[in-house]
Amino acid sequence: MASGIDRSYLVQADQELLLRHLAHELRQPLSGIESIAYYLDMVLAEESPEIQTQCERLRRMVQHAHWLIEDAALALRLNAAELVPVALHDHFISIGTELALHEERNIEICLSDSLTRALLPAQLAQPLCHHLIAFFRGVAQARDPIRINLENETSFVRLDIQSEVRAEMEDLLRAIDPPAPGSGVRRFVTHCSGRLQARGEGQSLALSIHFPAVE
Repeated sequence: MASGIDRSYLVQADQELLLRHLAHELRQPLSGIESIAYYLDMVLAEESPEIQTQCERLRRMVQHAHWLIEDAALALRLNAAELVPVALHDHFISIGTELALHEERNIEICLSDSLTRALLPAQLAQPLCHHLIAFFRGVAQARDPIRINLENETSFVRLDIQSEVRAEMEDLLRAIDPPAPGSGVRRFVTHCSGRLQARGEGQSLALSIHFPAVE
């Protein structure tokens, strides 16, 4: 019956609306906590290095919370998202240029010749690229440079992102690819019939994603 289909669609829409509302409402208190941490760091850091350390840790936790909200929102937006050919390198070049101009952050991008386009949801390709870079910058506390490599691999476009990070590796691996039901990033890659691998060695974090390529 059509009503059953409509009801399923409405449940999905309600879930997305609820999450968006929660994300909007949570941003204000999280931003307030982050502002307080900056203030305490500025006023009290010289008196106590331990206070400075704890303020930095608090700011990382706030950034992590922001990222988790966006990660869940990304997963909800995948519902019935159609896959189309996407030039991933265009999005990363745009992000890298923006960061270099406005935040003086260094992203090194390496592209193979005649790079094939990948199959992704068109409207979510750029949000995904921003989301991955936000993970390295905010959650992982990556040191410059963040290295991005895109190359052709049999039937796939391979994306590698790597950097030296300050955050705890175990926490980072659990955030980007937790057990079922998994992260929004994992669900995105699965939706595209791709593969995801996150690995850490020492303080070096590497993320590899294979997206199906357009033949």
